[in-house]
Amino acid sequence: MHPDDRTLLRKTHAGHEPSARELWRRHAGWMLAFARTITGDRRGVSADDIVQSVFCRVLALDRSAVRGVRDVRPYLAQSTRREALNQLRAVHRAAQRAAAGGAAREAGGHDGPDSIDSAALALAVSRLPRRLREVVHLRHIAGLSTDETALALGLPRGTVASRTHAAVRSLRDMLAPETTATHTSPTTHAGESRHALAE
Repeated sequence: MHPDDRTLLRKTHAGHEPSARELWRRHAGWMLAFARTITGDRRGVSADDIVQSVFCRVLALDRSAVRGVRDVRPYLAQSTRREALNQLRAVHRAAQRAAAGGAAREAGGHDGPDSIDSAALALAVSRLPRRLREVVHLRHIAGLSTDETALALGLPRGTVASRTHAAVRSLRDMLAPETTATHTSPTTHAGESRHALAE
């Protein structure tokens, strides 16, 4: 007898990988399609990231919240919609910051001290070791807290914090030449890191 979705959700929350894979198999397809319906072709928003974030956030729920889910499909639909809208808002805010930063640069004739090339940032992240890329993705793209990231990766909180610190330090080292270069190349504000990484 196949387990029902509520059982799979509870076991996924408890860290049972076969249940997590089965829950993904049953629901990820329609969740991806739903996410694309909400986001359209908006650049910088990934349906894959949205659905992965929803499943990661299941791990961050407390036990009572998981047991309170009566119908898994509507719960996943609500979670997908909420995450998609959050990512759309994040991209919109990033675009507003970029426009404001561009206007300020035109008025002032120079880039701000926190300017950074988004393509260079994405390339630098791709060069990080996988264990650091995972933390960067969950913390700065999926928007998970340190505690949520620790739950998602099955790591102690301190390990996540140290990996985050190491990733940031490595990115600063790799991007140092970019931040001190001449101001002839297109730049974008560091606050757009989530947008840049998601592209």
